[in-house]
Amino acid sequence: MQPVTIWRRITQIGFFVVTGEWLAIGWLRCPFGVPFVSCPSCPSTDCPGKYLFVPFLFIIGLGSLLFGRAFCGWGCPMGLVEDVLGKLPKPGEKFRQRFARADAVLKWLKWPMLAFVIWAVLTYNYQPLHRSWEYVVRTASIFNLQSYQLAWEIGGGAYAIRFWLLVVALVGGLLISRFWCRYLCPLGALLSIFNRFSIFRVHKDEDACIHCGKYPRECIQYTVPETQDCIVCGDCVRSCPAKCISFGPRLAAKKQPEEAEQPTDN
Repeated sequence: MQPVTIWRRITQIGFFVVTGEWLAIGWLRCPFGVPFVSCPSCPSTDCPGKYLFVPFLFIIGLGSLLFGRAFCGWGCPMGLVEDVLGKLPKPGEKFRQRFARADAVLKWLKWPMLAFVIWAVLTYNYQPLHRSWEYVVRTASIFNLQSYQLAWEIGGGAYAIRFWLLVVALVGGLLISRFWCRYLCPLGALLSIFNRFSIFRVHKDEDACIHCGKYPRECIQYTVPETQDCIVCGDCVRSCPAKCISFGPRLAAKKQPEEAEQPTDN
């Protein structure tokens, strides 16, 4: 394991420890139609999202301006879950080859997902005429399964949608590396926009590239540097056999081509 990967695992685990309870409550017991976006006004005082929301909004915002979609690779707790699933044995090479043909098309699904989430937030989370939650379920422990059952009974259809999205993310992750992150994550779609103008980036020198096919083949996101799907994990920087991938400032001075020699009169 590369040093950058070790550090990435440390930060991922750290973020997961801090946000694990928030993640579970958001998926399975949040009283809002769309979880994780209305935490400051949440009536459930036992959810840590109430005080984690603003710090994480700052971390994600600043991190995106600096490093693009790096939060997906270094901090997202769901990303760690997908990485763990990605280490499990996968279907055979024929399945991966066939699925690779559909990969470019499926990656566009996260944009309709982002549009749907924006619509759902405006429709269900921010309702000016009445409160956007109809119930409050509190518990002293996240392991109190009765609270989840009660929330499902009185919460309506939003829970079924969230639950099946979670099932799709987990089952998909068993078949395809980072299935949720690559195809369905609305936050990933939003953060991918920052890959175009972040201060730092992972860069590939096309002139030095030997086109060995290692990337995207061995990338956890099945992508290459400087694309909207790159999560700045850094694994490719040292693993590239041609050493043509680097990490640094976007506005770093580029090498100027040598001036052609001008003919001289004899």
